[in-house]
Amino acid sequence: MAATEIDIDEADVLVLSQSLEKVSELTFQIKKSLNRIGVTTDQSSKLFSPILSRNNMLATMQRNIESTLNSVSSVKDLANEASKHEIVLQKGIKEVGLKPYIKAIHKLDDMLDDIKSNNSNQEKNAEFTGILTHLAELIKSSEGSLKIYFIGILNMIKPFDPQIYMNKKMPFPYFEDEHLLELSIILDYFNNSSENSNIQDIFIQERTEMILKCMAFLEPFAKQVTTSENAPYEKGSSGILGYTEALLGFISNEQSLVDDLYVQQPDFKPHILSSIVKPLLNAYVRLFNINISMIKNNLENAGVFSFELIDSINEVKRSLRGNTLKNYEPIEECYRVVSKLTQEPFRNSIQRIISKTKNITTIPSDNGVTEATVDTMSRLRKFSEYKSGCLSAIATMKRENWLPPDYVEKEFTLKGKLVNNDPASLFSCFLSDCIDTLIVSIERSAQRILIPNIEPDVANPNSSRNTQKPRIGFFIIMNLVLIEQIVEKSGLNSLLGSDGHTRLEKLKKRYINYLVSDWKDLTANLLDSVFVDSSGKIASKDKDQIKEKFRRFNEGFEELVSKFKHYRLSDPALKSLLKSEIIALVMPMYERFYGRYKDSFKNPRKHIKYTPSELTSVLNQLGR
Repeated sequence: MAATEIDIDEADVLVLSQSLEKVSELTFQIKKSLNRIGVTTDQSSKLFSPILSRNNMLATMQRNIESTLNSVSSVKDLANEASKHEIVLQKGIKEVGLKPYIKAIHKLDDMLDDIKSNNSNQEKNAEFTGILTHLAELIKSSEGSLKIYFIGILNMIKPFDPQIYMNKKMPFPYFEDEHLLELSIILDYFNNSSENSNIQDIFIQERTEMILKCMAFLEPFAKQVTTSENAPYEKGSSGILGYTEALLGFISNEQSLVDDLYVQQPDFKPHILSSIVKPLLNAYVRLFNINISMIKNNLENAGVFSFELIDSINEVKRSLRGNTLKNYEPIEECYRVVSKLTQEPFRNSIQRIISKTKNITTIPSDNGVTEATVDTMSRLRKFSEYKSGCLSAIATMKRENWLPPDYVEKEFTLKGKLVNNDPASLFSCFLSDCIDTLIVSIERSAQRILIPNIEPDVANPNSSRNTQKPRIGFFIIMNLVLIEQIVEKSGLNSLLGSDGHTRLEKLKKRYINYLVSDWKDLTANLLDSVFVDSSGKIASKDKDQIKEKFRRFNEGFEELVSKFKHYRLSDPALKSLLKSEIIALVMPMYERFYGRYKDSFKNPRKHIKYTPSELTSVLNQLGR
């Protein structure tokens, strides 16, 4: 028994070992099962992933379909609404009217803004992208039609010849009230609704081009001054004057148009008006400078035209007051150039007078008027036709600017300096200086012709060198008569003023003294020493002198009366003046001499041919 017995501990170990083996086998079996489960799970996962993915995709598609259906529904509503306005736009402005047309554009524009602001996510959808594009293109196309309609209204006024309207004193064509309203509505639309619109540029371009086409009718005539180089300029004959008048009319027209159209946008007015007018001014400046060049090249005949030009440029400057172009430099430069040019005719006139009188080689047989006098007065009369231009030009001048370099003060009727230097006084002085220069120069030429080899002594009634004073006096008086007649019948009369007329009277008085100088010499013969002694008797030798004085007086008197009758004086006032001067010279001296010696002879009538009353009677017959 003892040999076969099993130890308890061994038995426990054996049992434990057997248990461990079973556990190990069981664990192995579990592991195998787990491996099989893992493989199966992996296979299942591979099988279910596509299914899940497809399922998710189907769910997404379902959501997209639902969204698309909603979008389609929204697009359909928008399209239906837009189509109503599109129909209006497709009919066109003429059929539906301007206001409904613009209203339809506004509706589409509002729809476009709503889509952009409220459906930012939907904009990414093709459906909304399409309608957005369509609406934008439709609005753009409609605005284009609106601009074409706008241009069409502007073009209702076709280019025209402004001279036709100016000749008839009619205003230039202007838009009807209904068209002004339509233009204003279109401008308001673009100014308030459209970004980066070029509507202002269109308006400016259309108006500028139309006006320039109108002005082109006048341009050829604005490039002419005189018909030929030697022809004197005729007042008002230059085409630049009509061109200026038309320009002023268009500036006024455009001012009214801009005021009418930009009531709602007053801040736009200065820019719009100046943009339209500026090209017109540039064209005017170009023509103005052409005329300036022509005057400079022909100052002799076209110098006075500068007075019309300065009047014209002043009118243009006045029309720009209140405009942003009021100090436009090209216009200001034209004014500066022509202002300087207007001083040239004053200098040229004096030089021309001197030149013309130097050409006098003979005195007319009838002591008539010289060509130099006619030429001078013709030109001075032209000056009087440009009063405002002359006054404007001479205001910046001094007398020294026009006087000849060899000016001698004693020869002129103005002694000393001018009291007043205002434009009117300066102009009067200039006219008088021209007349003085003419008369003094004529006298100088006459003395050289009649008294050769002797240096002329002009403007001196007491000159001993001038032995031809009566003839020269009559010759010059004849010219002065014409001068006075021209002055009286022209604007020179008022322009000379009191100072000028006083100077003319002085000039006339000087040469009347020339004319009656032989009468003065005649009366000088009656000057005597007292021949009567204290007893009242005259010595025999003194009686012979008295007889001789009466004889010389009688002969000289009759000779002068005969000579006077040959003077062809047509001016009654001058005849009367001459007669008065002669009577004033002769009668006091003769009455004195007669009264002293009338009783000195036994037979007075043998030596004394005229009593004072008889002499007065003869003198009163002079000039009849």
